[in-house]
Amino acid sequence: MQQKIIVALITFLVTSFGIVSNSLVFIATRKMSSMNSSFGVITKNQVTCNFIVSSVYLFYISPLQISNIKLMLDYSHFIGVFDITVYENSNLSHFLIASNRFCAVFLPFYYDNVFTIFSTKVYRNVIWVTATVWCIVFYEVVECHLAYNVEAWSLVFLDTEVGAKVTWYTDFTLNTFFVVLTFTTNLLTAFKAGRNSRMMTNAAGLQTSKLQKQRELNFLKQTFFTGLSVLFGHVAYYLIAPFVSNSVLMFCFGSLYVFMHCVEGAIILASNPEMRSVLKPRKTSPSTSANVILIIRK
Repeated sequence: MQQKIIVALITFLVTSFGIVSNSLVFIATRKMSSMNSSFGVITKNQVTCNFIVSSVYLFYISPLQISNIKLMLDYSHFIGVFDITVYENSNLSHFLIASNRFCAVFLPFYYDNVFTIFSTKVYRNVIWVTATVWCIVFYEVVECHLAYNVEAWSLVFLDTEVGAKVTWYTDFTLNTFFVVLTFTTNLLTAFKAGRNSRMMTNAAGLQTSKLQKQRELNFLKQTFFTGLSVLFGHVAYYLIAPFVSNSVLMFCFGSLYVFMHCVEGAIILASNPEMRSVLKPRKTSPSTSANVILIIRK
């Protein structure tokens, strides 16, 4: 009983944090004029996916951890295929963001044609359709269900011979490939962008400003921690959780792939001072307040 409460509390705290942090990123992207672009379209899609994944665990999995509601247990595999569809969409959004940055740095003359707002929305929709069809075929039609497991307190793939083979290739191998590819692409982009910036400032006889250095460092931090968190969460499900004997720790490692998406919003906010600044309430100057009062009196 005590372990059940601990697991439910962990789920509640982490997913609530994920909902709040990813919502703040979404609100910030709506307010920032620089996000009225292809990059903004992809970022909003990514944090929306993170928000949905967090919500599924908060509002569906968390109640099951406290009480095994039969109706919810019976239909949990439908929630599972929905959850993993959104999860795959988030991972592909990472890759699309990396491709966007890569094209902007390495192929600047083609960027405006490849990543128009319209074309980016097409890419986003293609990702949704691809992820949906892929997950329905392999995790519903093939019946390799991702369903709630009472002992694991989480969504788990069915432990069958067919399921193990399918998920090893369609989930672990494929997602690991995309995560590593995304991580490598982001690091190459960061290196090239920093080098281009230094070459331009040196050619002009200037020194790289502290602000520019900080932006490059923030970009590297976001790239590194986001990529590392997604990779570790994915690997933990397959290579760590099965060998852990403590049930609470097994739950933590088995659900880490979800929890890592919950904290992505916080990583993005921590790495982007511009986003944090637009979320701060604007202070009203005394003169403005006085003018408002005079207008009301009139």
